[in-house]
Amino acid sequence: MTGIWLPLAATVLAAVLTWWCCIRPMVRNRSCHGRTGPGLQEELRAAREELRRLREETTPPTDPTDRPETLNR
Repeated sequence: MTGIWLPLAATVLAAVLTWWCCIRPMVRNRSCHGRTGPGLQEELRAAREELRRLREETTPPTDPTDRPETLNR
């Protein structure tokens, strides 16, 4: 019977720490990643625009033999 107390205590401690550090702040809207500022939104918009532009600029070669030459050694 005494061998079950240590795992049981560790499980309870893990549950309490999870609630205290993770769940409680999110319920109170105090999580560190809950809201993003306008600066971050502007950076994300610019990065998405740049990614879209780069994808449009690069086109795959039309001829499959038109690739860079590789040397077999």
